[in-house]
Amino acid sequence: MLSSNERVVDDIEPPGHAMALPEVHSLVGSARDAVVSLVYGRPSVLRTPQYLTTDSQQRVILSDPGIPAVHVLDPKRKTSFSILGGQGRRLRSPAGVAVDGEDNIYVADSDRGMVLVYDQYGKFVRYIGNFHGENMYQRPTGIAIDRKAGHLYLADSPRHLIFILDLEGHLLKRVGDQWDDTNGETLKSRKDIGPGKFDYPTEIAVSDHQVAVLDMAGTRVQIMDLECNLLRGFSFPNAYHQQADKENGLALDKHGSIYVSYAATSEVRMYNSEGGLLASFGQAGSKAGEFSAPRGLWVDASNRLYVSDTQNIRVQLFQLTGDQSDGMPNAGE
Repeated sequence: MLSSNERVVDDIEPPGHAMALPEVHSLVGSARDAVVSLVYGRPSVLRTPQYLTTDSQQRVILSDPGIPAVHVLDPKRKTSFSILGGQGRRLRSPAGVAVDGEDNIYVADSDRGMVLVYDQYGKFVRYIGNFHGENMYQRPTGIAIDRKAGHLYLADSPRHLIFILDLEGHLLKRVGDQWDDTNGETLKSRKDIGPGKFDYPTEIAVSDHQVAVLDMAGTRVQIMDLECNLLRGFSFPNAYHQQADKENGLALDKHGSIYVSYAATSEVRMYNSEGGLLASFGQAGSKAGEFSAPRGLWVDASNRLYVSDTQNIRVQLFQLTGDQSDGMPNAGE
């Protein structure tokens, strides 16, 4: 029986009505490398799960551009809902999602060129990047929030820029150089895309002390302080076509380890801050601990790793326990 709190928020301009949402299915199973996995999702709710984050209630906030929608999945099955998008609605093409200290939900809309803000119940609050009806960003993708400082980090991918904003949308800093790549220049000819500059940044992750950005078709990570001053960076091989690599995901944990999901090879790799490979897990398949084109990643305050297992139409949750400095996740309970 459906709870009255499980609903779809039909976010029409002007706002519309609410409808029932099928309850979220969960399945517990053991995963490869002795990591415990919890699997969220069912095809009747999800279609193309991508970027994700969690809030203080341990709800999973998940963008699903194939519907399009943003899902808020409550593991207690009490407050799950979806914010629907599409023609005639505020939300058009959800990409990155983030949550502030009050559990307000921020959604980068790559089609509208702005960020949409909703409260924890799915009620629309405001736009960020809408100036007198004109969008301020070309195609925002990855976003992240420093909840302590109240800063929003946004990647405007085609403009090769990172923006730092306050939570009202006021510009604090712009990082990178905008350049026109419409003339067919290849990456190898871009000699000036060095450290501290960006080539189509797609993902941003924030921890207590640093910011990580994934760019260069998903093959380079740049590590910066919270003011986006460059600290270090590293690259890994681009062995597959660039579109697949642009779909790679990125996350940081509280120990400073960096996680990258590889859509083309259906695995997740863990690196130290210098780019040294610490661990790798996952393979193509549909069992717990296996992936099919994994996209978004997120590590919460309890050191749990969430993976958008996009083509398997689900989210997998891995409990990372023990000291991560040795590079191998220990068994969870």
